[in-house]
Amino acid sequence: MPVPVAAAYFHEELCMTEPPPDWKPESENDDYYPEVTVVAGHEGQVRRAERFRTVLQRLSGRQIEFAFISKNRVRRDGSSDYKPELIGKVKGQKCIIIDDIVNTGTTLRNNVNKLNELGAQSIYAWSTHGVFGPTSEAPDIIQNIEKLDYLLISNSVMNRKQLPEKIRQLNVAPLLAEAIARSLHDQSVSDILNLEDEGYVDRYDG
Repeated sequence: MPVPVAAAYFHEELCMTEPPPDWKPESENDDYYPEVTVVAGHEGQVRRAERFRTVLQRLSGRQIEFAFISKNRVRRDGSSDYKPELIGKVKGQKCIIIDDIVNTGTTLRNNVNKLNELGAQSIYAWSTHGVFGPTSEAPDIIQNIEKLDYLLISNSVMNRKQLPEKIRQLNVAPLLAEAIARSLHDQSVSDILNLEDEGYVDRYDG
């Protein structure tokens, strides 16, 4: 459910991107918008990433590229390892990695490193849930991912420890409250996420 809200967050950030010195508008109404690729963090996130991309395209009115990272198993001396392989266009792009949960930070680090190797201009990430226990080293790992601009997570899971600056939290409480209110009054919950016509979320009208 928070995917459209996260897409709107990134859209606002991307709208503030400074154009390169050689950029020229094609018309007087042409505003700069960077080249963006939405990247599914693994095969299981393709559907979620496609939904994110669809919302971002509606909000921006631009073509957004799509890519996904495949984890190929590589066996060495009887052990197993995972090597990320990317399918899609990322060179020179602003990339947004999409995943459902981040808890150790190692997969995110591997994915960021892979995108950087392939020439991504800048790298962001969105994960619905950030699950960091009181002794978790994941926030420090994420903070130290050099090529990651920032990770956006929702506040669906309470994190008692102070999160570093590279981890931003998105408040989804109003969205959940709206869904609950509509459910209790037999109104459509899916309409909350309908951005096709008006570009905003109608409020519960009870």
